[in-house]
Amino acid sequence: MKRALSLTLVYAIGLVSLGCDDPLESVELIDELRVLGGRVEVTGDPGRAAPAPGERATVRLLVAAAELEPAFGFALAACSAAPRNGARGRCVSPPFAEIFVENAEAAAPELELEVPADVDPSGRVLVWGVVCPNGSPRPDRARCDGSDPGTPVQLELELAHAGDVNLNPELQASSIAFDDEQWPELTAIERACTGLGSIAVAPGSSHTISVTLDESDRDALPRPTELDPARESLQLSHFVSAGDITRAFESIAWDSDELTRQVSWTAPSTPGLVRMWLMLRDFRGGGAFTTRSVCVR
Repeated sequence: MKRALSLTLVYAIGLVSLGCDDPLESVELIDELRVLGGRVEVTGDPGRAAPAPGERATVRLLVAAAELEPAFGFALAACSAAPRNGARGRCVSPPFAEIFVENAEAAAPELELEVPADVDPSGRVLVWGVVCPNGSPRPDRARCDGSDPGTPVQLELELAHAGDVNLNPELQASSIAFDDEQWPELTAIERACTGLGSIAVAPGSSHTISVTLDESDRDALPRPTELDPARESLQLSHFVSAGDITRAFESIAWDSDELTRQVSWTAPSTPGLVRMWLMLRDFRGGGAFTTRSVCVR
């Protein structure tokens, strides 16, 4: 079974589409390599998600897999985006940044770029390419060299505007709890579960995972009329390597005062290390992600 993920992040619009040939397969279950999201950090100001013309930035992708150290290759490129006409973006000029990485040569896919100084600040940057599980990318950046065509990736980023600075939301370590206790981020080790400080639970047991966001995670927005939102909306996503979680996606509306969100997770019947990936997006190109682990024994 093959899932494909296409990410499109543009001003006031965010789209994550996951396609799967088995409609009964849980979206939140990570049983193969998948790209869950991205984060843009302006060089020297990592809290900012929107670079200005002439600035450098790094685009990082969150890759999740059943194994701790998956093998993959990737190819990414950045260019000036054409006006959108349909689901996929396109370039109006040759890429100004690109990277090709062969299989198993990198721990995480990322692209460093410098936005050309002469780019129209009202335009957008398109980052696109492919991530190849157990394979390497082809020169066209559209497919992989093996039987697996790979996961296409597309992020469309707005540039910085005067009076409208897009900051990355954050997932603070103290904001994530497991059964109402702070859930620390620990280094996971393959085939090791006990003795690492991980939370331990019984097979089949039920638990609550909560994330408390901060008011500062939602940037103020230009508001031409009272009908327009005064600040960003957010999307919180949960993915697990095993067990059953109640839902993958949680929306936090711009006018909601409820900033603590909870999901229930039932541990699998098989003992072992289980990991969770959390992704927070602001629908404008800003994002944050983190991982946690729990020992079932």
